[in-house]
Order: sequence, then structure tokens, then C-alpha cells
Amino acid sequence: MEKIAQEAAHLLVSQEGAGWIVAVLLGLACVHLHRESMRAQEARLGDVGATATALERASQTNAAVAAALESRTRVLEDLSRVAAGIARSVEFNDERAREKLDDILRRLAEARTRP
Repeated sequence: MEKIAQEAAHLLVSQEGAGWIVAVLLGLACVHLHRESMRAQEARLGDVGATATALERASQTNAAVAAALESRTRVLEDLSRVAAGIARSVEFNDERAREKLDDILRRLAEARTRP
């Protein structure tokens, strides 16, 4: 090990210090490459963070859309039941059913006129 260290020191000082120049240039190149790799890693971490945020927002939006669709599905099911009941009553010429149907149509027309 000592012989390797002595040989390395001899090479550094031989040929009028050209070895030191090479060692310094190699050191500068290593420092530059290290800085560039750190910048690239920071950029990747930033991209990963942005992607994670976008995915989280998308999942929240999807959950909200699913809840809204489920709510509307329930409303449609309720409306279908009411309409089926009214249709059955209308088949029997029930005056109350006609009044209910007129009331529903009036409410729907009011809902459409509201902003």
C-alpha cells in the first residue's frame, strides 16, 4: 500500500507538476458532475411531487364525481318509482293521481325557470 502511495506521489510531481494539473482538473470535473447530478435529482423530486399532487387532486375529483353520480342515481330511482306509481294510478283514472302529475309538472316548470 505504501509503495502505491509513493508511486502516486512520484507521478504527481514528475514531469514538472503535470500530474498535479491533471489531478486538479479531474477534481474539478468530479465536483461539476456531482453538482449536475444533484440538480437532476432535485428536478426529478420536483416532478415526482407535482405528479403526486396531480394524482391526489384527480382522485379527489373522481370521488366527488362518483358521489354526485350516486346521488343522482338515487334521485332517478325515486323518480322512477313515483312515476310508476302515478302511471298505475292514472290507469285506474284516479283524480288524485292526475293532480299529483299536474303538481309535478308545475314544479318541474318552476325549476326550469329558476336561474
